[in-house]
Amino acid sequence: MTLDNPVANKFSIAASQYKQHDVLQRITAKQLLDNAPLFGTLLDVGAGPGTSFNAFNDVEQVVAVDIAHGMLNQLTKQYPDYLPICSDAQALGLQSASIDSIYSNLALQWCQNLPEAFAEFHRVLRQNGECYLSVVVDGSLAELKTLGFRVNQFNSVSAIKAAFIASQDSPNDWLNIDIQVKSISVYFDDLRSLLYSIKGVGASFAQQGENNATHHHPLTKQQWQQRIALAETMRTDKGIPLTYQIAYIRAKRG
Repeated sequence: MTLDNPVANKFSIAASQYKQHDVLQRITAKQLLDNAPLFGTLLDVGAGPGTSFNAFNDVEQVVAVDIAHGMLNQLTKQYPDYLPICSDAQALGLQSASIDSIYSNLALQWCQNLPEAFAEFHRVLRQNGECYLSVVVDGSLAELKTLGFRVNQFNSVSAIKAAFIASQDSPNDWLNIDIQVKSISVYFDDLRSLLYSIKGVGASFAQQGENNATHHHPLTKQQWQQRIALAETMRTDKGIPLTYQIAYIRAKRG
């Protein structure tokens, strides 16, 4: 199955260089994996180039779903035992009650319809199956706004909670929905590497001009030098920061 949409295409293009720029993804993956008792048939949604689940002795099979063929091509090189599926979180194409646990690291912020995605998660999970998710939420990338860039708008925590509620057929469909938000700053040696950390994982940003107008044309040399100078005023002893608000979600199927 091929998903021909702009987000899928961006991630496919980014796939070969993804591991050079996935600093944030590695941080959030560690947080998830340290706190997620994964088992049985595991579904990795937005699997990207793949995650190692070798530490989980109770994981029997990994089903790796991603919208980008390029990502799955990278994944199958390193994890040939995984079952790769090019599909969307909102239409997984899996049998009902076929999954024991769901893992998704920094993928669902790209989802256009979260209630549909969570309804799909509920459908494919077996009873008492659990989701362990990390999602970028609003308030992220404040430094980019300071630097005159505009980035994707992210969901609020209340919108994510509302999506779980909207996905329910009955009040007991989801049990013990827990959402914790943590602020994570990643540091860079210079502005170029900071920006590539976003583009390198398939995301995008644009120049923001007067009256909040968004411009996609390249910066002039003078504008770029101005951005560099402004970024230097933000530098700490660790480097130039880029800060994300990450929602860690645990939800149990009723």
